[in-house]
Amino acid sequence: MESLRQLRGVTQDSDPARVRSARGLLVLGAVGGFLVACCTGLVGMLVGRYLAGNGNAKSSTLDPVVLSLPVMRASAPHPLAGRVRQREHDRFFSRYMRLQKGTFPTEIDIKNQDDAVYYGVIGLGRPAQQFRVVFDTGSANLWVPSEECVNCDSMKIHNKFDGPSSSTYEHSRFAVELAYATGSCKGFLARDRLNFGNATVEKVPFVEVFQVSAPFPASDFDGIFGLGFAGLATPPGLVTPLDLMLKTYSGRLREKVFSFLMSNDPSVPGELRFGQVPMERYSEGLRWIDVLKDVDAAGQPAYRFWAVSMDTVSFAGKKLTGRVGLLDSGASCLVLPEKDASLFYDAVREAQQHDARCSALPKLTLTIGGQDYVLTGDDYGFQQLGGCQLCVQAREDRTWIIGDVFHRKFPVTYDFGAHRIGLPLGRHHWTYTSLVLSFMAVALCVPLLVTFGKVYHRRYARRLTTRGTEAPATRDPACELSHSHRSGERLR
Repeated sequence: MESLRQLRGVTQDSDPARVRSARGLLVLGAVGGFLVACCTGLVGMLVGRYLAGNGNAKSSTLDPVVLSLPVMRASAPHPLAGRVRQREHDRFFSRYMRLQKGTFPTEIDIKNQDDAVYYGVIGLGRPAQQFRVVFDTGSANLWVPSEECVNCDSMKIHNKFDGPSSSTYEHSRFAVELAYATGSCKGFLARDRLNFGNATVEKVPFVEVFQVSAPFPASDFDGIFGLGFAGLATPPGLVTPLDLMLKTYSGRLREKVFSFLMSNDPSVPGELRFGQVPMERYSEGLRWIDVLKDVDAAGQPAYRFWAVSMDTVSFAGKKLTGRVGLLDSGASCLVLPEKDASLFYDAVREAQQHDARCSALPKLTLTIGGQDYVLTGDDYGFQQLGGCQLCVQAREDRTWIIGDVFHRKFPVTYDFGAHRIGLPLGRHHWTYTSLVLSFMAVALCVPLLVTFGKVYHRRYARRLTTRGTEAPATRDPACELSHSHRSGERLR
């Protein structure tokens, strides 16, 4: 009985220290578990972003077919819509300045910027006849001037297509008229072999033009190569060059995409690349944005323009919603609807009262697909002696044109197979909903950690109690006596 009471006393004396040690271990375990959970979530998020953004690169061990064509970028009015856009802006800006006269002491200097025209050389026929064409994402037809066109070459610099000299030429009497914002052309549908860089596509339909109107006779280019969707083609239902390229190389093209890879030096040729996403331009990952459908000539929903929905447009404390942006690398500036342009110009004039530098202008944030793409004053402005010129224009339409100002800062990939546009991962746009969801996730994790800690503490305390109640091993009295005797002998 005495031994049992001593054992209980020892257990009671040692339990508080052990419990404190257990609690310390519990706290360390909870903190460690929380940190491990956070790290696991972070790693999972990064892996998810990599897989979502670089999903097209997961088969990088394959040897895909990549179609490449050298292209150049020139500063010139776009042959299809450049002059019309400039006239629309001039009319609006004249009205704007009359209405705002006296409101601000500062006047806005708008840059009269030519468009960024992408052009390259293609071949038609067998043997190939070469033509210098403009690559246009806002149309879908391919056309070149015919040998029979009498007004196509007022400058005597254009190449003309000689159909009978091609062994693969197919002619028809189906008349087509292509009307653009500036100018028009008339001709007949034909088919022939297309040599496109290192690619050859058979029986490509094109318009053999025999009559054009200004500004085409005096232009620097022979024809137009449309890179828009089939919903823009004339006549409706016509197979576009993009469609035939996809059909011809569909089994070998790993990615049905194209992109313009341009050098910062305008004298150095760039590249129009088909079949491969230039992942070297997306170091942080790739975000795909679905293209919006429009209504075609027959009144049916169809893909026509490279148009995307913008979540919000923000500048100087203002937030605009419900806007649609047309991705157009051929437009140099940003082009805004008139109402939005008025608000933006007001914010610019107010900022210029205090500082005339481009860097002092309000940031313009385009939120697309939940990602923020920020354009600063240095991006959309050109610093001049005495002030900053804006490359932001206005037009009589409800959609935004996201031009070369955006493309110079953010790479754009056009996916004509899945009807989407590839943009780099921008800054994540934290909305009120996403913040609430984040706090809810944290609120759910904390009770789980506390519950886990309590269960772990109970099991550890129960284990200590079980060990404390076990009787210690008894020692043999004979051994004790022998040990005492040997100790006494040593002392003597």
